[in-house]
Amino acid sequence: MAHFEKLLLAIDLNSQSDLLISRVQKLCHDESEKLHVVHVIKKGMHDAWQCSDFGRDAHAQRLFDHTQIRIREILKKHGLEIPSDRIYLAYGEPASEIKKLAAEIDADLVLVGSHCKDNDWMQLPGPTTNCVIQGISSNVMAVKI
Repeated sequence: MAHFEKLLLAIDLNSQSDLLISRVQKLCHDESEKLHVVHVIKKGMHDAWQCSDFGRDAHAQRLFDHTQIRIREILKKHGLEIPSDRIYLAYGEPASEIKKLAAEIDADLVLVGSHCKDNDWMQLPGPTTNCVIQGISSNVMAVKI
């Protein structure tokens, strides 16, 4: 992975995030200074997140702070010390926000978890992963989780 300068890891903080981060950490163990992390809160998940200025709404600010803490804890658990300026929270449709951020930071590689159904004999990527792959200028690595 030495030829990639900026890596963007998209996590959704579900129960399988540990597996994704563990696999990515093994891949990028000596290149963590190149790693950026994004978590996207899906539209409709929490009405408070619709507020674009988190400081106006105390509930939204608590959710934002709690999510930041969870991200830091899960990264630290895997030995990844990512500076705050390389951890992003976004609100919207995950695939769109991931692609938008990848373009903004000029990511060379986007790492996403791919949720495959157990009974899917073709092992196709999930809908979010599939949408991230479509029309992105960065390379994408879908990690099966």
